[in-house]
Amino acid sequence: MAESSRRAARPAARGGTPNALFAVAAAERPPTELIGRADEVSVTFPWGSLLRGALALDEVAAAGLAALVGPAGRLIVITSIADRDRLELPSLEEPGAATDLAERWARIGLELSEIRPATADEVLSTRSTWARRLAAGRDRPTWRLELATASLTQQRTRLMTPGRILRR
Repeated sequence: MAESSRRAARPAARGGTPNALFAVAAAERPPTELIGRADEVSVTFPWGSLLRGALALDEVAAAGLAALVGPAGRLIVITSIADRDRLELPSLEEPGAATDLAERWARIGLELSEIRPATADEVLSTRSTWARRLAAGRDRPTWRLELATASLTQQRTRLMTPGRILRR
């Protein structure tokens, strides 16, 4: 996080993000000062309870993430899940997995607006050491999930799933 905050502090012309805010907190207990204030929350290669929260398998962690998202905001997750993660859920490539994920998030208050394999550029743009490993071997599937508050998803007309588009 220190390196990311240094990059964010750069001038915008050099790729900086002057309005980025970094906090050390558990997903289950986000800082009250940040509740409902983020236009975009990014979760990159989560593991443990944060991964379970990003997949809405841990409702407390998922609710914490959802609480950060503002009225017209979104939550973007870049994740790589393999059998060895022992999450006991079907692969995101399996039929029905996107629907199950959407239903879990809907109970928490966010709508799944997109699920698809992450591009190599999206993976590398995270600038993480894990991303470099994935890009080198791509031995694990990498996914991009986008969730949005109801006010934003009302503007969207489709839910993308691997291999098909469902019209809403």
